[in-house]
Order: sequence, then structure tokens, then C-alpha cells
Amino acid sequence: MPKLTSNLRQQLAATPKGHSVEVVVEVGKKAASEPPPGDRAQKIAAMKQSFSVSSEPIERAIESSGGTVIDRAWINQSLKVRLPREAVEALSEREDVERVDTPRTIRTD
Repeated sequence: MPKLTSNLRQQLAATPKGHSVEVVVEVGKKAASEPPPGDRAQKIAAMKQSFSVSSEPIERAIESSGGTVIDRAWINQSLKVRLPREAVEALSEREDVERVDTPRTIRTD
């Protein structure tokens, strides 16, 4: 399965070389493990810590390619980033990246 969505591929094709794009990077899912013992707050803290550990190498790669992490979402294991158009493909080739897509706004009707 391609890691770059078709919407993102279209956006990249329309973005001039040398310009930056905003993308959402889904961090690769770790193998399911037993939930940590403790109350809800402790479980959430453990999930946040796990996401931090998993996303750190990706964040370093983003920064070394000239990009910036705009936001982190531990609950759905994703990063919103801005990076040079030319760096998107290389980022998607990492084993620890599940998918790369365009950011979307959730609207209510």
C-alpha cells in the first residue's frame, strides 16, 4: 500500500520545487501489548510516553530535512509537519512511518 495518499500526490505535483507543504504523518503502529497497570491517568501517561519514543526519530528526520513539527497528536499517533516538498517522499519511505497525507479540517453541519 502506498504511504502517500492520492490527495497528497496531487498537492505535491502542484507545489513548485523549493516550496514547503504541510502534511500529516501517521507514526507506525507498534505491536499491541498489554495495557500498563494502573488507573486511567497512568494508562494515558504511558500511551503519551510510548508515542513520544516512537515519534522522536521521525521528528529528528523531519528537522534534519529542513522541516518543522507543527503539532503532535498522541491519541491518533500522528504529527502535523511542514517540510520541503522534496523531502516528503523520503520521509514516507521510512519504516516507522505508516502513512503521509494532507491535513484536513473537521467540519460540523
